Amino acid sequence: MSFASELPLRHIHLDFHTSPLIPDVGADWDPADFVRQLTEARVQSINIFAKCHHGMCYFPSEVAPVHPALSFDLLGEMITACHGAGIHCPIYVSVGWDVSAAERHPEWVQVDKEGRLVGGQPFEPTWPWLCLNTGYADELVALTEELLTRYDCDGLWYDILMVHADGCLCSKCLPELVRQGRDPQSAADRMAHNQEVVRAFMERTSAVIRAHQPDAGIFYNGRMGLPLQDELDHVTQVEIESLPTGGWGYGFYPLWSRFARHLGLPYLGMTGRFHRSWADWGGLKHPDALRFECGGILATGGAICIGDQMHPRGRLNSAVYRVIGEAFREVEAVAEYVTGAEPVAEVGLLALEPERNNMDTMGSGGSLEGAAKLLLELHQQFDVLTPRCPDFGAYRVLVIPDGGVATPELAARLRAFVAGGGKLLLSHQALLDEAAGAFLLAEEMGLDYAGPARSNPDYFELTDPDLHSPVLQPGFSYCLYLGPASRVAARPGVRTLAVAHETYFDRTWEHFSSHFFTPPLDEVADYPAITQSESVIYLHGPIFAAYQQFGAVAYRELVGKLLARLLPEPLVATDAPSTAEVALMRQPQRDLVHLVNYHACRRATGHIESLETPPPLHDVTVSLRTTAPVAEVFLARSGERLAAKQAGEYVTVTVPRVEVHEIVVFAGK
Repeated sequence: MSFASELPLRHIHLDFHTSPLIPDVGADWDPADFVRQLTEARVQSINIFAKCHHGMCYFPSEVAPVHPALSFDLLGEMITACHGAGIHCPIYVSVGWDVSAAERHPEWVQVDKEGRLVGGQPFEPTWPWLCLNTGYADELVALTEELLTRYDCDGLWYDILMVHADGCLCSKCLPELVRQGRDPQSAADRMAHNQEVVRAFMERTSAVIRAHQPDAGIFYNGRMGLPLQDELDHVTQVEIESLPTGGWGYGFYPLWSRFARHLGLPYLGMTGRFHRSWADWGGLKHPDALRFECGGILATGGAICIGDQMHPRGRLNSAVYRVIGEAFREVEAVAEYVTGAEPVAEVGLLALEPERNNMDTMGSGGSLEGAAKLLLELHQQFDVLTPRCPDFGAYRVLVIPDGGVATPELAARLRAFVAGGGKLLLSHQALLDEAAGAFLLAEEMGLDYAGPARSNPDYFELTDPDLHSPVLQPGFSYCLYLGPASRVAARPGVRTLAVAHETYFDRTWEHFSSHFFTPPLDEVADYPAITQSESVIYLHGPIFAAYQQFGAVAYRELVGKLLARLLPEPLVATDAPSTAEVALMRQPQRDLVHLVNYHACRRATGHIESLETPPPLHDVTVSLRTTAPVAEVFLARSGERLAAKQAGEYVTVTVPRVEVHEIVVFAGK
């Protein structure tokens, strides 16, 4: 499904969280200047505030407190100004955090398993977390009704639909858990109940919106993760909040966009103009950082949203909109080549963590994000799948990283996938039935599980010459930094690509050697490290989580070599560096290869990953595998035609220069 054609391409999310202690709210409001800056920056849509995290309303509400310093209907004037300029303006409502509501009704605040109110602790400038199983939900529904009856709403944008990781045990939730026969001491039971409460609110609110304004957009933020699959009936689009310098990192969006783009709804990616995160008033990104982030979003088929925050006096900052405008004009210039484009992938990254959400991927995403980073850096064309994917046969290779919950039903589907010619790349405990102590696809893998490795960490030595390279040297034992790995026994006919080496002993206070790990034994262990059967390659350790945590280049090189064995003729081949993102999209009669140039800057330890002008790439070779005849190849931005060479199913061109983002158009006859 294409996405960018169903949403405006260029959005702004305009935060306006303003303390009631600030005295001059809206003092500089000028509707003409407001829309002038948006129009000059090529903005098509902007989220504007009805109620903020402080619990202040910016219109004359009769349901919730109005900001005490606001003397006019700021929301209403913003809607009038935007609509007069043809700018879409969904209305923002803070849900999960509300200081005013917590002060007026402490009984509405979430309670953790220790009996403490969640957020807003004494002497901490933090947000209180509100529970939607209380009268607070009624207030929000009444506020929604008020907005829908008073204004022409393009959409409602609800923020922070989240429950504390411990679950809520407030005076409403605890007795309800007991009445339902659930165990309040069980984290799983608490979270299942919390999900039901949040989804009940979503269902209730969406019904109210559709009853009043059926065409209005609906979105609930804070829900990105695999459980989102069960909430799609409540929303009209999917949005991925992902400020890479604000805690999400540059690996978050590439992972979750490849999940979201196959949910059947239009979607967008949200970054921010800030150096750090929300409310970084004095932080403004380098223009090329925004250009890179916009290019990466377009390369996955998404529309673009850039986060900003309006000064309490009600004015936009002209410098901010000069920078945003520079990025948005580049987006506008290639709109023809992204509108209606659909992603093309041949590798499926299969996620087997049904309760996975984004709370633990903001900087420490584990095996799933590590696998996505590896595939991105290897320029593989991939999607993120769950067992709900209707047709694994649409992919040539499935990657299952490190573990997860596998069912007999899934195993049967994977056997059929393999029988139909599909290939699998598995690692560690992927497809392991821990209760039975056996792999669900043991026959196809040609392996029997023998338990955890005795050494932690473990080492692997590559014995197959085809895997050797300057990065993967023969005769060297590479450390697997996370463990323990898995011991397996290979059945007859299974090829060993790498052997394992145990250590003299694990490092403890009782026995250790030198500064770090204990060295490997010379003797080969009695289990292999990497094996290959007819259709399955298996790695014995959690290499994807290890790559996410430690970034060892040898791991990426190894996975790339293994994928080349399973996928010898990829859709796209390129000599672009691993830092460049390479993504294939398709429109009728043409294929589009996005090249997005990334520049990692070396800074002080623990710094934000701040980008600036990247060194341009020169003479980048791009080969596209296609059976359709290609009439011409050109660059979308400049129209420059590229000389193409045909060899078998590959059409190869050389892109003379890539600054930040180029789209190579392979036009059909």
